[in-house]
Amino acid sequence: MSQIRLFIITNNPERALGETLGCATTNAPEWCRVVSDPVEILRLPNGAKCVGAWFGLGASAQESAWRERRMFGGIVFLSDDDWQGLSAWIAKRKGGADVAKPERPGMPPPAAATRPNLVQQFT
Repeated sequence: MSQIRLFIITNNPERALGETLGCATTNAPEWCRVVSDPVEILRLPNGAKCVGAWFGLGASAQESAWRERRMFGGIVFLSDDDWQGLSAWIAKRKGGADVAKPERPGMPPPAAATRPNLVQQFT
């Protein structure tokens, strides 16, 4: 198991992973841990690199615990280099087979009519 390099603190793990890293809980990277239990939030180790992702109206129990944990100090927030690294990881991951690629560098992708229709229609 690899070392945890990023903690996503949230009240909605599925949505936080989707919007932060562009992945589902079933294929989250080993170096990332999503924490939504208020007790676990309070127990985050000093030096943990964290990002918060909150959804819905009003403060949740998770967000209250996050605020309290930050007051203890020792939490590391993401630097510009960290964000650039995450962006590069997401771009590399999205460069898979499901992305239409141009035939030659610098050429636009094929017209939408030539791409497969991935929308299922139910009648």
